[in-house]
Amino acid sequence: MGPPRLAPAKMVEVATDSKSEIPDLLPAHPAGRILRNRPARPLACAPHPAFDILSAFQTPTFLARIPRGRVLGPTVAVITAADRVLADVSLDWGHLGLDHYAYRRLKLPRCREFRGNALVLACTGSDTYFHWMTDALPRLAIAAKAKGVTWNPDWWVVSDMDKSFVRESLQLMGIPLSRVISLSRQPHVCFDQLWVPSLPCESSSGDPPPWVVDFLRSTFLPRTEVAGMEWASRLWIDRSENTSRVYPLPPEQRQLLKKLGIRVVRPETMSFRDQVCLFSRAAVCIGPHGAGFTNILFSHRPILLEIFPPDRVNACYYSLSQCVDAQYHYHVEAGTSLLSSTAREIHETLLTWIRS
Repeated sequence: MGPPRLAPAKMVEVATDSKSEIPDLLPAHPAGRILRNRPARPLACAPHPAFDILSAFQTPTFLARIPRGRVLGPTVAVITAADRVLADVSLDWGHLGLDHYAYRRLKLPRCREFRGNALVLACTGSDTYFHWMTDALPRLAIAAKAKGVTWNPDWWVVSDMDKSFVRESLQLMGIPLSRVISLSRQPHVCFDQLWVPSLPCESSSGDPPPWVVDFLRSTFLPRTEVAGMEWASRLWIDRSENTSRVYPLPPEQRQLLKKLGIRVVRPETMSFRDQVCLFSRAAVCIGPHGAGFTNILFSHRPILLEIFPPDRVNACYYSLSQCVDAQYHYHVEAGTSLLSSTAREIHETLLTWIRS
């Protein structure tokens, strides 16, 4: 009923010290380095230090079997039968150790029990498109690669089934939605056997290793080919109607984009299948920083231009671009937010870049 009793620890530590909590920890991917081989090129702005980091550590991945394991949401916590949170697969951004949300609660929701085996895809942030694609779905590849596993799950646990991209991607992979449990609806669940893959990126860092992109491309590209459809090869990823980080797109800028043969798209209004098809044919992708850039993982050697406000520069899509051999450019605006740019400044930046 109350918060977990034992201090949190990583899966490897628990598997070493307490076989009753994690009797099996099966290796999948070895440790390594993630390299950014292609330089990020600033466009009409000073170089930004976020793009100077040319490598990142890739943690090894495992698949853990946890008898009578539990999963708590919405800030995900995986809890063993001994009442311990597994720290490396239970993230509460900005809150470490005993400061995790699960320990800060006076009372947990009533736990619902299920018979059988369950595979955990749920992780904090996976109700958003980027983290669903780069953190949650690749855990299926970890489970498939782990040595000694010959079973099929009875259940799959996700953070939020209300998102269309979650439902559509699972259906494309042949996973029956009737066997998928959503923590947004049932926030505390327990299973006979809980199978928990590592997170592909340590602490959900935004540095996906190449095998993540290879898995997603090989999984979805063959399943989303649509014959006879025409798709634009130059895209502007629009955020003019978003509820957060709005980037205005004035009529004169829309006209300029049209003249340059650039199609304005809002990926969040499209089906998952159409997003994969659209970006698999994209040669040029331009737009303000946002989740729509996740779809570049389906492109082949695209040319990219990502636009940032000065107070929110995140190199996660630069990291992703390395996995598809992209030419990556960025523009950091001089004002305090994306709203500070005038249409004329954007016109000049775009014209200079496209003509070059």
